[in-house]
Amino acid sequence: MMLLHTAHLAYFLDTAGLSIPTLCADLSRIGLEVEEQHPFNLPEKVVVAKVLSKEKHPNAEKLSVCQVDDGTEVLQIVCGAKNVEAGQFVALALEGAHLPACDLTIKPSTLRGVESFGMLCSALELGLPKLEEGILVLDESINADKPLKLGTPLRELAFFAGTLLDIGLTPNRGDCASVLGVAREISALYGLPLKTPSTPVPNKKPPLELKQSQEHLALAYAHFSAPSLHLPLEMRLSLASQNTLSPSPLDNLLAYVTHLSGVILHAYPDTPLEIKEDKLGFVKAYSQGVELSNIAFNPPKSTGLNALLEASFLDPTYTATRLSTHAPEHTPALTQRTTRGSEVQVLLGLRLLQEVLPTLNAPALEIESFYSGLGARCIEFHLTDITNLLGLELGADQVKDILESLGFSVQVQGEHFSVQVPLFRHDIAQIADIAEEVLRFVGIENIPSVLLELNEQTSHNPHYTRYCFEHTLATKALSLGFKEVVHYLFAKKEHLEQLGYPTLKDPLDLQNPINSDLNTLRTSLIPGLLQAVAHNKNLGFKSVALFELGSVYNADRLESQQWAFVASGLKSPPHYPHPKGVVWDFYSFATALSQIVGSFNLQAISPTEQEAQPYLSTTYHPYASAWLIVGGQKVGVIGAINPILVQERDLLEGFIAEIQGNALSPKPYKAKGFSKLPTSFRDLTLILDKDCHFSTLQEVLMQANIPHLQEVIALDLYAENANQNALSVRLKIQSNTALTDHELQEVVQQALGVLETRLEAKLK
Repeated sequence: MMLLHTAHLAYFLDTAGLSIPTLCADLSRIGLEVEEQHPFNLPEKVVVAKVLSKEKHPNAEKLSVCQVDDGTEVLQIVCGAKNVEAGQFVALALEGAHLPACDLTIKPSTLRGVESFGMLCSALELGLPKLEEGILVLDESINADKPLKLGTPLRELAFFAGTLLDIGLTPNRGDCASVLGVAREISALYGLPLKTPSTPVPNKKPPLELKQSQEHLALAYAHFSAPSLHLPLEMRLSLASQNTLSPSPLDNLLAYVTHLSGVILHAYPDTPLEIKEDKLGFVKAYSQGVELSNIAFNPPKSTGLNALLEASFLDPTYTATRLSTHAPEHTPALTQRTTRGSEVQVLLGLRLLQEVLPTLNAPALEIESFYSGLGARCIEFHLTDITNLLGLELGADQVKDILESLGFSVQVQGEHFSVQVPLFRHDIAQIADIAEEVLRFVGIENIPSVLLELNEQTSHNPHYTRYCFEHTLATKALSLGFKEVVHYLFAKKEHLEQLGYPTLKDPLDLQNPINSDLNTLRTSLIPGLLQAVAHNKNLGFKSVALFELGSVYNADRLESQQWAFVASGLKSPPHYPHPKGVVWDFYSFATALSQIVGSFNLQAISPTEQEAQPYLSTTYHPYASAWLIVGGQKVGVIGAINPILVQERDLLEGFIAEIQGNALSPKPYKAKGFSKLPTSFRDLTLILDKDCHFSTLQEVLMQANIPHLQEVIALDLYAENANQNALSVRLKIQSNTALTDHELQEVVQQALGVLETRLEAKLK
């Protein structure tokens, strides 16, 4: 996580006119996600004021009476802070100001007999991090080093007008854990020139005892000496916002410069220093044989204001490896930076410190020694290596411009690239990393979508898919109150013949049956279900709903799967308001069946079909049965149990259905748009030939493809005369656009025209 104050960008960039919302969106787009924005939002009516005088309160030892100038008038303020003094610039809350941090509204008051007309505020009372006990003493640092003007609202000062940005960093972007690192990215984003201090290299090297030239190490040293050191308010507030403010002024100064530059800075006692590498490869600092620090793992202890300053860099991969393999004592806050990658230009950190010191009235810093064994990494590739990885056509100049804006040194010959990776980009090691950098600035949204080529063979198992589908249908049936039964594949031949079902041809029939009641293979599931109904009735059950999925055989002994359902007796037991219960009827049975197997249509069974297949009239009620139609094909039969059979077998009255198993299959989900406009309905009563069924009328209308006609619904049927019926239907009309009354009437007229032409129907 990186907490960036937008005002700090001025150290490295000219950000005038840069929109904070736009900046946040663009940083997130290139991989530096701005997770939160924290404007200071200081209370209104809190202004810059100056304490003109301070006197003891006449009636209270711990209170002071101050005369405070707010730029327009001098106000008397009673203050209890110990650190208030004449001549200070302070934050004055005027009458009417509301301080949300302490839920206080300022109004004139009398404290121990002395009137007070405002309040001098502490940092906490303004909603800022705590700095010290007492009031907040202002200085020019929070106004970009411009003089403070009395009466200026605090929220308008440069520091408080800025915004804190919470930037979420991925582990490989340790280079952006500083203001300089983020400024580099912004410079590349907007083409802004990056301002960094010049870093002349000292001739002198620190005393080193290393086994060999260290390609992972860079060090620089400078002497610092000052009689006193007072940090300005802006520095202390910045460190307090990051919870890194410490009692030591020098440590705070170094932490501030580290935050700006990313360079690890520490202070040693001002004594001769030796740098040695131990047997495990750790680089340590010693003074007269005493270990002072383990560079990149443990910092030296705090020292006074006479110190030897160290700017260090140790390669993050080297550091992380040592940390995991040898587990040395370490300071988590330090290793968090060093293992992710601190700033490699150590001289830049000391040079930036040189620029800051004059603003603190501190002596200038002289850089004395420098060592670096670091070398730049070079990666060579062809333009097609990048375009193939990204799936995007790019020009060589475009790639070159992006990389150079990010600090890469680029040489191009035709489409061949030789790229020198900047030392601060520890995460760039291969061509894919280069491609990722290009992609960040091209924009992933500009990469065309392409289908992936899949060479893997499908692992689809049709048998398992079928099993899952059948299990789903069975679960639906169980949820509607049907109980599953399982019968033998064998049946009694005489029972099948009595019910009108076909039987196996004699040469194919069983030669050695188990017994006389199981002397053939079943050709239907219905006889077994009827026996189960009779058995349950004998046990006293008045409501029986069963289903079975099983194999049946035709006369040629070919096996197939069938579904069979029976619902008899009461649909629901006696209950209010039905003291006799609710019996099954044809439509409730058909509705339950459609909820299990899906939608279907019904078609009347003709007398010719009943003669050709006797079970249609002996098992089913000849006047209350129909074909089940799915996809225009007959897939089964539904109907009431034949009343004669009910009496002969002592059954409960009810309904049965048998469906071909292979006619039911899982259907893919197909999403389609729907109209957001209300549906219109038009009811018609038609005079039709007595032999014309609703299914025929419905099919004729839907095949006519009348615009906006969505569905035809049957409402009522009654006899008109000996040869004709009156059929009431409802037309469901809907469109994606609003229909006028004239357009609705046109749909009705087209429907009537089709019916009159095809079925000789007339409107009653």
